[in-house]
Amino acid sequence: MPSRLMPEGSERLARRLHRAEIISLGASLAVFVIVGAIGLFVWRSNSAEPAAPAPESTPTVVARPVAPETPPAVTAVAAPVTVPAVTPDVEPPTISQAEVPSPLDLIEDWPGDRPFSLLLLGLDQRPGESSGRTDAMVLTRIDPANNAAALISIPRDLCIADCRTEPYRINSVYQNQGPDVLRRRVGEVMGLKVDYVMVLDFYGFRRLIDFFGGVEVDVTTTIYDESYPNAMDTGFEPLYIPAGINHFDGDMALRYARSRHQDGAIARDQRQQQLLLALRDQLLTPRTILQWPNFLERLRDAFKTDVPLELVPRMLKLALSIDSSRVVQGAVGFDRGLSHTVIAENGAYVLEPNVPLIQAYAAELIRQGESMPAMEGGAAGPEFADRQHLEP
Repeated sequence: MPSRLMPEGSERLARRLHRAEIISLGASLAVFVIVGAIGLFVWRSNSAEPAAPAPESTPTVVARPVAPETPPAVTAVAAPVTVPAVTPDVEPPTISQAEVPSPLDLIEDWPGDRPFSLLLLGLDQRPGESSGRTDAMVLTRIDPANNAAALISIPRDLCIADCRTEPYRINSVYQNQGPDVLRRRVGEVMGLKVDYVMVLDFYGFRRLIDFFGGVEVDVTTTIYDESYPNAMDTGFEPLYIPAGINHFDGDMALRYARSRHQDGAIARDQRQQQLLLALRDQLLTPRTILQWPNFLERLRDAFKTDVPLELVPRMLKLALSIDSSRVVQGAVGFDRGLSHTVIAENGAYVLEPNVPLIQAYAAELIRQGESMPAMEGGAAGPEFADRQHLEP
């Protein structure tokens, strides 16, 4: 039986109804998926957060680091990116310590053609006295051209006049005639011009060290001084310092520098120079140099000096740049015939100097510093390179 043909308009209507049914079915399926996804999310959220029971007591709260939330993953189509080729042989530049700016760059250098000498005096000034005797004397000569220094200790019992009858000791000159005359007399004995003088009494020495928190000293030999004087100088107060690294406050550092009865004046002079170098190494830093005006204001009654204030930072910067291996140390003692013991008619015990030999000895110490080979990488030594960026 031949098939029955539908009119053209009825066929178009049927196709439209068929498309409508497909669209309706797709929309229903999409709604079902969305509702199901929302329900699953709510169910997981509720199951992950159970209700907390009411606390029975106050708990200890421990703070723990909170992990950052992870953002949802986003799928995106990345546009093509051209990555430049990396050359494996090229390394990032490195900055050496020498290239890091130092605060000392703010301070002008001491002129290289201007060596100078500084006479350091430790004053034994008793209560009620307007002045005192110089218990310690160290002549320091610094050569800026070669970054070298010489330290020469001068014994307090060195006689400078009437040694056989009424001896005049060099440690009495400051008390009787003042610093300018002492500067001249020291220069005459040593054969050197003394440019500046710095004076610390016992109180100032203790205060200076305590201000910076003390000083560490490597004591090479145990010290036991049964005859160390007490504070009022009315008797003795035995002193014991064990060998090894010791941290001294101002009072113990002073005792270490003054003690002499167990090993003599020459060993005492060596300890005084050791303390000077330890103070330089531990207290002299870029920060203390830059803050010198502030320290001077707070320590102005601890010492006296004729060094012009504007020269102090430059002088300290130069002292900081000198490596310990470039410091020549010496003392006017009994060796080399520099002096010999004399008992005067009045019973006084003094050292009579051989002035020509002393002057030749001082000149030789200075030549040793001047003849040292220049340091590699510049005038300053490795200690300066390590310490110029450090703070106390």
